[in-house]
Amino acid sequence: MSLTKDLKRLKQIQCDNGCLTIYLQTGKTSVDQQKGEWKIRLKNGLKKLEEYLEVSDNEPELQAFKKLKKQAEQQIMELSTNMPKSIVFIGSSEGDVHLKKLQVPVENDFRWEKHPVVDQLEALEEKFPLSGIVMIKKTDVHTVETSLGEVIEEKQYSWDIESEDWKEYVGARPQAEAGAALHREQYADRFDANQQRWFKKIAQKIEKESKQKNWSTMHLVGSPDQTSEFARQLSNHDPKISKRNLAKLKSHEIVKELNEEVV
Repeated sequence: MSLTKDLKRLKQIQCDNGCLTIYLQTGKTSVDQQKGEWKIRLKNGLKKLEEYLEVSDNEPELQAFKKLKKQAEQQIMELSTNMPKSIVFIGSSEGDVHLKKLQVPVENDFRWEKHPVVDQLEALEEKFPLSGIVMIKKTDVHTVETSLGEVIEEKQYSWDIESEDWKEYVGARPQAEAGAALHREQYADRFDANQQRWFKKIAQKIEKESKQKNWSTMHLVGSPDQTSEFARQLSNHDPKISKRNLAKLKSHEIVKELNEEVV
């Protein structure tokens, strides 16, 4: 489910006896996280909330909190061997529990309110919206749909010599046979001569998908001459062109690199 739909649903939740919201930074890139600092933050954050409720003399809320605290600890600890960059846990006294793994950073925050606290999720949706990355390698165009640092869907378009059209593959592209690869190489000069016309064809297809999926941004990755030519064929986008060489990186690595430019 997209973050937009998640937010819409979370905003409708009202909790008579309280709602626990946890934003927890859990990535293992920094030294303190490698030492398991997130476990200490989780323990201390929950302890402070419990101490606050104990002196507030509201037994129904205290019992609701203890139940949600146990659920939060259990669900988060289950991820300890494969932690994402951050975690958002939202649990209500009415029984709704949501755990979201994120590949983008959050600010550590522990809240007990009558409703979910979604301010950081809203900020993340604005900062890392649903976007498309278009990787161009001459006769191959690879698209990656991404949001919040995650790869949502991938498509591969390859120029077919025989039909003189783009063939689409969802997911990883099948390996070409040696003879077919040689055949493609023999037509490289022909592609160069017709690059503008053939890029226009695939650009129109990708723009149509972008409109259907409601991409906020389009990133172009590839050699300067090819990304520039591809950008000229776009009618409805002013793409962001990466000037770095990311061609050898895997899709999730490219998403990470581009998101670090935003952070």
